[in-house]
Amino acid sequence: MLRREVHKTIAKVSDDIGRRQTFNTAIAAVMELMNKLTKAPLDSEQDRAVMAEALSAVVRMLYPITPHICFELWQALGNESAIDTAEWVKADEAAMVEDEKLIVVQVNGKVRGKVTVAADADEDTVKTIAFADENVKKFIDNQHIVKVIYVVGKLLNVVVKP
Repeated sequence: MLRREVHKTIAKVSDDIGRRQTFNTAIAAVMELMNKLTKAPLDSEQDRAVMAEALSAVVRMLYPITPHICFELWQALGNESAIDTAEWVKADEAAMVEDEKLIVVQVNGKVRGKVTVAADADEDTVKTIAFADENVKKFIDNQHIVKVIYVVGKLLNVVVKP
């Protein structure tokens, strides 16, 4: 999950700095990533490896904007070569692939639950999982389902009448 966020941020910052030259949005993306990093667990060796990868990427992404502090941070991270000779970070497309999606479930336009489904789940699968959710069940039991609107990978809205 965290590795996916790191590589999504790398892709966004690379586009913001390289193509669009919008430094403010690049900085905002890095700040969002840093907020996620502060909450990330460091329990396993894998967690620590992802954190090291993330911090290295953050320093390299910020280098064009704040070169002096990034030079110092790069050395503090234990890199022997200078940051100005380091390659720009590249987003790993495989790491950005989501295998699960969080679907918001609404009943009559009000959020009544959130369910996690496979990224390639079809509408019927999403409906089955959503209708099995305890909170959603309370609002659709003994109701006539008028319409179901499904926005792929994002939202399931159920319109009911008594």
